[in-house]
Amino acid sequence: EASNGTGLLIDARIPDFFRAGTIPGAVNVPFSTVANDNPYRDDIIRAIGAVEQGSGWDFSNAASLLVFCNGPWCDQSPTMIRNLIEIGYPTDKLKYYRGGMQNWVMLGLSVETPF
Repeated sequence: EASNGTGLLIDARIPDFFRAGTIPGAVNVPFSTVANDNPYRDDIIRAIGAVEQGSGWDFSNAASLLVFCNGPWCDQSPTMIRNLIEIGYPTDKLKYYRGGMQNWVMLGLSVETPF
């Protein structure tokens, strides 16, 4: 879905990890940015296509997200996904690459240094 513009590959790691290398095409949205206590959370939710509707959100035009972090032992992606589900993000628009960067690198796949 990322290749046809309806989805995003999300690197949920903190920026230092992202800058050290990521999966090509990934966008860094640190897991903590969608936490309820982040004052900019709503801006991020809007940026991925959600629309405020009353006291909630309309996710019908929101992007599908494939989320990853450091590896199977890392909790950053699951934390992000739990926070998104809590605000109503549709589970059918959320995918989780559990292997993360650890498995990606172990498989010898391409790594991009974004800066």
